[in-house]
Formats: sequence, structure tokens, C-alpha cells
Amino acid sequence: MKLYYEWGIRQINKGGEELCGDSIAVSRHSNSVTLALSDGLGSGVQANILATLTTRIATHLLEKELPLGEVVETLSKTLPVCKTRELAYSTFAIAEFFSQGTAKVVTFDSPSAVFLRNRKILAIACEERSVEGKAISEYVVDLKVGDWAVFVSDGVLNAGIGGLYPLGWGWEQTAAFLEAKAHPQLTAQELADKVAETVSELYQGAPGDDVSIIVIKVRRKQFATVLTGPPIDRSKNEEFVSQFLKRPGKLAVSGGTTAKIVARYLGQAVDINLKTMTSDVPAQAQIEGLDVVTEGILTLTAVNKLLQSGADRETVAFRSDGAASLLRLLLEADTVHFMVGQAVNPAHQNPELPQQLAIRLAVVREIVDELRRRNKEVTIESV
Repeated sequence: MKLYYEWGIRQINKGGEELCGDSIAVSRHSNSVTLALSDGLGSGVQANILATLTTRIATHLLEKELPLGEVVETLSKTLPVCKTRELAYSTFAIAEFFSQGTAKVVTFDSPSAVFLRNRKILAIACEERSVEGKAISEYVVDLKVGDWAVFVSDGVLNAGIGGLYPLGWGWEQTAAFLEAKAHPQLTAQELADKVAETVSELYQGAPGDDVSIIVIKVRRKQFATVLTGPPIDRSKNEEFVSQFLKRPGKLAVSGGTTAKIVARYLGQAVDINLKTMTSDVPAQAQIEGLDVVTEGILTLTAVNKLLQSGADRETVAFRSDGAASLLRLLLEADTVHFMVGQAVNPAHQNPELPQQLAIRLAVVREIVDELRRRNKEVTIESV
């Protein structure tokens, strides 16, 4: 079984600085996720440039599929050292998370990553070696569904220094906080946000160092399929529905006529829930075997508006209308497939209706664009 890696990122600039002196780069590949975190010496523009240079070199080499060891050697030879302070101009943590469940991590003068399993710190054997005179730490981790990996810069460990924690929050306190907060229902971004909020409080709103947090959540990939509109050729209704019902993950139907076709195929009733109706969004329905059933164009348009406004899971967490239910399904999925039938509904050709109601596919395409901006894998099939 392949593992899926979800990530969340937060950064906070050092007080008074317009740029963060840390740099983060995370990218997904066919069978892996790679990340690079670099902390530039000092703060501000110079630190930002040095840290960004480090992550860009690392990312470029990883994209060329160079082994992690060669990436580290190249960085060690490339990155300069401050002769006055005898310190590297930037530190780094680089990691590869492979879909079969192995993670390889290399750090240079950077805090050790925190790995959690069942909300307990996972002890990791670390190997130390010298590369171009730099002390490099390496470790390999076998991961399981439900595990977490958290990478932080020194700014997290230094939080609270001279105050609540005279020597700073430190690695052990940070790890204990993560043990307490890494609830399975949280997203990677939500856990990153919780760490950032606490760090900001410890700094009393004036960070004395740049702060960077990367959270990786290990889980199964989540799929969703949305069927909206019947096909132009009515004779293909059953074939279209059959393909839809065989799709993996959660299934949603958007459209009254479409819902009736699916219900008839399943031999089920369409139960309307009038309590979910609002002034803007028609009522939801239920069909046994499906996860979400909504009205069509009006609901899709409402979903599009929510996405355009930046809505997230928290925004619609306590809403029961069809747009909120469909949006939650879309946001919780990693891969979304839209099956769009292009049969024309005469009701949508009324010139008095808003222009966006005219073409279902146009609304879906706008939703797709926004989901892709949120790093979702999205495909469209039209019939």
C-alpha cells in the first residue's frame, strides 16, 4: 500500500524584518515528496538570499534524482563559511519521503526532526559523518499511516528565551507539545498553525528569530468524484452512472436530474432534507450509498464563490447546507475527478438568470482551477 504525505507550512519573520531569513521548499513527485528547510545566518535580506539559495540548489538536485548523499556533498562544497564567525552562512535539513513508506533525512546544524507515532516520540537512530568538514546527521525512518514528521528552524526552539523558558522552548518541550497536539483528525496545516500560534505567544508577539515549521502527516490518499449533469446522449445514462459508482473514495452528485438518474439506477429513493435549505443554496438530499447529494448549478456556483473567497474546512465546519457539504468533500480529498454531463437543462437558458448559470462546465472549470491552486490533483471528464 502506498502512503500519501500531506504537508503544512508556517513561517514568522523576526521582529522588524520584512523578509524571513529561513527558506522552505516542498514538492511532490510521482513516488515521493521532497523538502528542504534552510536557516540563513543572521536575519533579513542577506539571510533570506542565502537560505533561498540553499533550498533552490537542494530542490534542483533532488528533481534531477541525485541521491541524497550527493546533494549534501554538493551543498557542502557550494555553501560558503563566514570567516569572522567561523559559521556556515546557512544550515539545512533535507528529506525525501517515499510512497512505499521510507523517509531519508539529512541535517546540517539544524534541529532534529520530530517523528511521532500514536502521539509518542518515535526514537530514531542517527548516523553522524563529516562531509567537506561539516558534521552531517543522517537517519532513515520506516513510516506508517498515522505518523507525523515535524521540521523546525532554530526560531522555534529559541521561543520564550529569557522569559517563560530562560533557555528557550527547546527540542524536548517542542516535542512534548507536539505529542499533546498531534490529534489524528487535524490536518498538517492545522498542526503547523498550532505550533506557530504557541511560538508567537512565547515570543510575546515580537519574535527574536525567524521561525519556520513544516509538518508532514502520513496517511492514505483520499479520493472524491463529483457527478454533475446527465450526458448529452440519454442512452449512456446507465453506463455513465455505472462508471461513477465504481470510482474510489467518496461520491457526490450535484444536480436534481442527475440525482434521479443515479437513484433509479440504484433502486433507491431521493430523500430531500428541507432543513438544509438556505436563501442562497437549495436543500440537500440523501441517496443510500452516496456521500453528498446536492442541487446543481446554484450549489456549484456557491461552492465556487466560497473557494474564491478563500474558504477552508474551518469556514464551513458548522454549516449544513449543500455548498458547505460539497466543499468539505472537495477539501478533504487529495484527488478529485469531475464527471460532467453536458445535456442542456432548459431552465438554465433563461436570460434573466445570472450569466454563470448558463454553462455548467464553465463553473466546474473555475472550481477545478481553484482546487489546483490548493495543490489538489483534479481531472475532468465530460460527456
